[in-house]
Amino acid sequence: MTSPGVESRTMLALRWGLGLLLLWAAVSKIANLTTFLGSLYAYELPLPSSSLKVVAIVLPWVELLCGLLLLANVWPETTLVLVGVLFGVFVLATGQAWARGLDIACGCFDLSIFGVDKEHSKLITFIESPGFAFVRNVALSGVVLVLAKNLKASPDVPNKESQVWRKVAAPQAQSGLPLKGHNGRKHLRKS
Repeated sequence: MTSPGVESRTMLALRWGLGLLLLWAAVSKIANLTTFLGSLYAYELPLPSSSLKVVAIVLPWVELLCGLLLLANVWPETTLVLVGVLFGVFVLATGQAWARGLDIACGCFDLSIFGVDKEHSKLITFIESPGFAFVRNVALSGVVLVLAKNLKASPDVPNKESQVWRKVAAPQAQSGLPLKGHNGRKHLRKS
């Protein structure tokens, strides 16, 4: 049995690792949008060219935002849902490329920052292959599920969303003033 402190540090490490990974992927793509667009074309997806261009522009910024939100632990539930959807799409894209035997680089990360020439490294070629990318995306989807499950399992641990809501709603609720509901109607708080 693990202690709560060890478990919370593990969840923090997973959240930070996922956040940093998303930041790295985003910055790699933003720095080389043309290369990333070429990687998208290599997947031979049944999408129009204009859609792939939009994906090449929008996806890195969504990854950047998700990475920053994970690091700051802001809107964790919403962020994990969005990251889960992203990794689900990545699993489908890399899985279909792997199943079809496409000999492409996944286009996920810029590995040249480690000083390795990918033209001459079998390891880099393997890491950028659709098969490895598929397995990596499945594993990262698992990390998202673990983080989401842990978030739901510990409702007594306040997050920033609930803290903000308490600060906004608490003064009205304590004063007996009517609170507005989701549909715009006023509701009186019962004591």
